[in-house]
Order: sequence, then C-alpha cells, then structure tokens
Amino acid sequence: MKLVIDIGNTFIKCAIFKSTNIIDRISIQSVNQLLDFLKKYDLDKIIISSVVPEKNKEFIKYIDNHINTKIHFISYKDTDLKLNVENPASIGNDRICNIFAAIKLYNIPAIIIDFGTATTYDVINSKKEFIGGIISPGVETSVDNLISKAALLNQIDFKFPKSVIGKNTKTNIQSGIMFGAVSQVEGLINRIELESNQKYNIILTGGFSKLLSKVLSINHTVDVDLTLKGMFHIDESFNK
Repeated sequence: MKLVIDIGNTFIKCAIFKSTNIIDRISIQSVNQLLDFLKKYDLDKIIISSVVPEKNKEFIKYIDNHINTKIHFISYKDTDLKLNVENPASIGNDRICNIFAAIKLYNIPAIIIDFGTATTYDVINSKKEFIGGIISPGVETSVDNLISKAALLNQIDFKFPKSVIGKNTKTNIQSGIMFGAVSQVEGLINRIELESNQKYNIILTGGFSKLLSKVLSINHTVDVDLTLKGMFHIDESFNK
C-alpha cells in the first residue's frame, strides 16, 4: 500500500492506495494528525506533492521518526510530460499531477479546472502537450478578501441563492461569488476555445468542483481525486 500526501496552501489531503484504488482518506492541517490515521496500515511507500516548500522538512522529519518508510517527492522531472511553457520548473507540483492524470485517464485535448486556494486552468492540446493556463483567485479566497475589506459584511454560506438578483446583503454576496465563479469558468473556457480554435474535454477537480458542477452549463467531468491519482500514477511510471 502507498500513502499519497498532497500538501496545499490551505489543506493537506492524504489517501491510501491499494493497487490503483483509494481505500481511505483524510484531510488534515498538521503533520501531527497523520499518526492515528496510519496506525492500521503497513505502507510500502509515501508519495508527496507539495506547493508549500517550508512544510517539506517537517514532513520528512516526522516520517523518519514515526513511520520510517521510503518517500518520493513529486517533481516535473519525474515525468515525460511535454511542458510547452517558458519555465517548466515554475509549474506547481499539484498542476503537474493533474496534467499527468488527465492524459492517462481522460480524453485529450482537455482543460483541467482545479478549485483550490487559487482556481487554476491547465490546457492540454491534442498532442498531449501542456501549453499553459490561467490562475485566478479561488472561491473561498475571494470571499475572505471581500469580507476583510468590508467591515459590515459577515461570513456567508457557500451556496447558490434562489435567484441571481439578491434581495439582501447575504444573497447579493452569494450571487456574486457563486454565479460569478460559474460565469468565470464558462467565459474563460469559451475564450480558450476561441483562441486555440479547439474544443476541449473539461475536467473539474478541487474543493468546489461538485458544488459548481450543478450549475455549470458546459459538458464536463468531475474528479475530486485527480491530483491524488496523478501522484500515484507518476510514481508508478517513475519506477518502471
């Protein structure tokens, strides 16, 4: 069995793979929360993708002290991906994992939209090349920023109001954030397809993918485990 750990800016997602299937998972905010989760598993390897370099040493030390298992830190150099961008080293490891998983598991060309701290758009052409993308503020990041700048606004629930035109401050904000996110996705997909004269398979992943999927008018697939699957398959490919 393998443990995959996706270290993000907000949460740390962990999953146990047996063969190619996820059999258990947990979302944590500190490495200290790992031990109880792992007590029932005999691990062959730990695979880590991180976009927060300062946390890497903390995880290495903890794993050495408590688990003593081989660690594989994911890097774009571990893959044969064709990264047709100015600086491949600048691509976040989470995006590398998403791109790898999309090429392996889905029809190409594709656009991957990952709703995290930032919302990222990764564009893969018909030659299985990553040709670039878009980074915009994430849904929750946008709300947090709005509330921090406006003293009279309170925290809101992340859900779609009954109508686009809000009748109070709460539904005004909900409409702007939720319907705004959907319109951004639809608008940017349209712009990408017009610019490249190409239709794409649309893949959604990340924390808000299921919620936004319900309203999105464009045909798409939701795979909340895309990053974790990419980590697993990169490791499998790297060791062949």
